[in-house]
Amino acid sequence: MSFVKNKKYLIIFLVLIIFGLIIIMSLNYFNPKNRLKRQLERGQKELNIKLKEIEQMYQNDTYGGQTPEETYSLFLEALKNNDINLAVKYFLPEKQEEYKTLLTQIKQSNQWNQMLKDLLNPKNSKGKMMNGNYVIEVIDDKNVSVTTIVIKKPILILGNNKTELSNLWKIAQF
Repeated sequence: MSFVKNKKYLIIFLVLIIFGLIIIMSLNYFNPKNRLKRQLERGQKELNIKLKEIEQMYQNDTYGGQTPEETYSLFLEALKNNDINLAVKYFLPEKQEEYKTLLTQIKQSNQWNQMLKDLLNPKNSKGKMMNGNYVIEVIDDKNVSVTTIVIKKPILILGNNKTELSNLWKIAQF
């Protein structure tokens, strides 16, 4: 009987130990600091995945020039050929859909020829470097500013780190 009694106490002792461990592990798991740490780690993993996707997108992008002037020239050539799909490939990848919509609206509103006239005006063929960007101020034949085109090399800035995503110049603003 003493053996059965000891076995019973041993089982109760083990159940209490297991129950205590479950409580300690639960408190540790639901601890706000540990929960925040897990969230931060998850966020960091998601950010790293997104950054790799962005880097891959730019590495696969072959549209653009070695100089801002070359990119602008290629863009104008696509517009002259009425090729909106090609023209938008000279924009930053994340802005291509936005500018495809804009160029399509310009074409549908019968402003395409006026846009081409303004863009092809010799006064609008040169820009200037400003803060690492090539800026072209497009003016119409009445000397009124129509738009500003900004061409730049894609750079990813994280904190103090700058990473050039591509050696091609892309249109950032139109």
